Amino acid sequence: MISGYAQQGKAHEALGCFEKLQNEGLFPNSVTFACILKACAIVRDVNKGKKIHDEIVNRGLLEKDVVLGTALVDMYAKCGMVLKAQQVHDEFPFRDTGFRNALIAGYAQHGYGEEALMCFECMQDEGLSPDAITFLCLMNACSHSGLLDRAENYFHDMRDKYGIMPNLEHYTCLVSIFGFGGNFGKAISVIKMMPFSDCRPVWLALLGGCRKWRYVKLGRLAFDQLMHLDNTCSAAYVLMANIFAASGMQEDAERVEAMRMKYAPCKKSQGNSSWVDGIGNFHSFSPENYESKNMYV
Repeated sequence: MISGYAQQGKAHEALGCFEKLQNEGLFPNSVTFACILKACAIVRDVNKGKKIHDEIVNRGLLEKDVVLGTALVDMYAKCGMVLKAQQVHDEFPFRDTGFRNALIAGYAQHGYGEEALMCFECMQDEGLSPDAITFLCLMNACSHSGLLDRAENYFHDMRDKYGIMPNLEHYTCLVSIFGFGGNFGKAISVIKMMPFSDCRPVWLALLGGCRKWRYVKLGRLAFDQLMHLDNTCSAAYVLMANIFAASGMQEDAERVEAMRMKYAPCKKSQGNSSWVDGIGNFHSFSPENYESKNMYV
């Protein structure tokens, strides 16, 4: 039950279930603790997370359980305590790729791009092989730090150097990076080389970049593609209407808003795109997030 609630993002229900477990005199095991730490991360309840950490240490569960270690790093990082996450990481007797990914994701999430990239270098020095999640975290770190060329290099390295094929999240991230950086030529080049047929998150990412730069012509292209894929995609209407409004094209903005009311009337702020964090969790991002450099929430 705790795991199910946490997986669905229902952290308060997971925490309540954990309290019932304790009140009934049942003893949580390593799996229980890992799940409840995830719930603490979702609601940013670092105080509860610290208590769980202390209980894990007192019961001697942490020393050889890399899953618990990873969950602790992820919890502290998501709660904004990146230095504490680094401390847990450094004190752990052994690490695997997922463990390193959690710390890289934490640094990336809070804008510590250089630290995230340094963590990747340490990971390589330890002989750990990166995976698809590693590169998604690295690209996200680059996006927060404006390192467009580095992000592109990581994208190519994952295929050419490590033999890891990019998935939809990698392409979406790269298009977002180029779009928000104003390099729409490269953004379109990335879209053209994609092997996927359903590219709604990618077109949304491009539309978000067009919104920032008030690029009406390319925004229309992205919007048309989105309408072809799904005319109930409310995020597309919101973004396109905002592009028109910011460009002084009020009649066009009102026309798109009328379309939204007809085809997607109750979902004005839903984006329904996603990315993967350092421990393999999916996270959504919405039109509002396209405004800032911190795209992935």
